[in-house]
Amino acid sequence: MFGRSRKPAPHKKYTRKVPSVMALHKHPIHPMLVVFPIAFLGTMLLTDLAWLLLREEFWAVVSFWLNIGGLVMGVVAGAFGMGDFLILREVRNHVSAWSHFIAAVMLLALAAAGVWLRWPDPVAAVWPWGLLLSAVTAGAVMVVGWLGGTLSFRHGIGVYGEKPPPPDAEGNTPAAE
Repeated sequence: MFGRSRKPAPHKKYTRKVPSVMALHKHPIHPMLVVFPIAFLGTMLLTDLAWLLLREEFWAVVSFWLNIGGLVMGVVAGAFGMGDFLILREVRNHVSAWSHFIAAVMLLALAAAGVWLRWPDPVAAVWPWGLLLSAVTAGAVMVVGWLGGTLSFRHGIGVYGEKPPPPDAEGNTPAAE
């Protein structure tokens, strides 16, 4: 179980690529943009904890702006991801894509709830509900990121490049150069 190296089957040696159609000079846009909502919404928990420890208004305001930035950039990134999802049938055929889509919509709903909660008074919103919401949001960021990484790294969806040539008569996929 542990210590054994598992060699992939010959026909599974290379991941089949499904290049993004929402790309700029073949560079997929969705993966370029998701780093922003991941960073903003994931960091919000840390700034809420900083407010809890230091009681400085600065940290509550930073959380508020991280929440807004995470929501806005999440919607923008989601629009490009949704383009690939709707245009490429191969993407919609993966359970991981549907899971990523549903979890990402839930994450954006959490971010919207955070903005709604913090809008009137960012300082008063932190304890206890803002902190709880940012913790749940940080957990959702990890789930959505994990599912998105699975799509890219395991299934080769929404990646850079061109589709590989089809397997030969024996079912072997040519090596990537």
